[in-house]
Amino acid sequence: MIRRVHQPGGFTSVELLLVLALSAMILGGAVVSYGTLMRSQPSVSSMVAVPLGIIRSQNFYGTSSSTVDVGMAPQYGALSLAEELREQFLTDTLSATAVYCLPRDGMNTWRPSVIPYNSSTDDELDTPQKFRAHIIARAGVSISLYRDYRNPLNDGTAVPQNASIFVLGYSKYSGYLKVNAIYDIDLIRFTGTTEPNGIHASVKRYADATLSITPSSLTYMGGYDVFFPPSIPSPTNSSQWSTDGFTPLFITFERASRLALRESPATIDRFKRASERPFYFIWWPDPAARHLGQIANTLSSTDPRQAYNQMAGRSAFMFTVPMFPAL
Repeated sequence: MIRRVHQPGGFTSVELLLVLALSAMILGGAVVSYGTLMRSQPSVSSMVAVPLGIIRSQNFYGTSSSTVDVGMAPQYGALSLAEELREQFLTDTLSATAVYCLPRDGMNTWRPSVIPYNSSTDDELDTPQKFRAHIIARAGVSISLYRDYRNPLNDGTAVPQNASIFVLGYSKYSGYLKVNAIYDIDLIRFTGTTEPNGIHASVKRYADATLSITPSSLTYMGGYDVFFPPSIPSPTNSSQWSTDGFTPLFITFERASRLALRESPATIDRFKRASERPFYFIWWPDPAARHLGQIANTLSSTDPRQAYNQMAGRSAFMFTVPMFPAL
């Protein structure tokens, strides 16, 4: 009987060369694919020292620094903060008794924890305009702090750049409305030769940490900000990107029954579409957007979408919020 004995051995030189060649091809392909994948990903945003000034920094964040380090858009770190704030905003409005959007031109200097209100003598606050009139008459708010403005009406009136969203809740204090939170949206344009050209955008939440009946200012509880560069790369003057912007911040859709009022200008009627409960469309600046360049809008002036259609291409942060979600 013949027994065959296996003799251990290695690869031949030809086999080794073949394996090395195949390995080089596979590794080379992987490196090329990885490089292509990385180049297709958004680059990490740089930081910009934005000269907000001490007054704005104190008002916005409660700090005394004259400059604030902000990520240049697209800013994906700020995007995570924006998503977190979105969830908080939806939670706040879901349990609210009323939501009022008030437009501003300057900073918001009034963030109360409670607002005087007597249900037997004060008017029903069923519109943002009535809410504004009430806080001017009963809370001593300056008439110039919030604009008496409803919607873009093609009447030559400038659209406010900033807004404050008052979120009211159930009050256990007789004679007072409870302010659960205020969301401030601010956009500031920088065009100076010694400034980083662009638009600083921020959304900030202020809330009451003490839950006291004593009237006090709400405390900054968090938010996000981002610096949008001009839509024109390396502009030589600010007029080249003067159409960059983010308006309107909200649109108010009133009850259809208000059509009977036939108010002036007539273009206000196009927003009277709500069957029962009035509501808002609200937009926040999107940290993932590269800039706030102009977007074409060719809709008819009789179409309500003509006032806000361009916002769809500027931000993924859009909300539909009823004015009185708890009623």
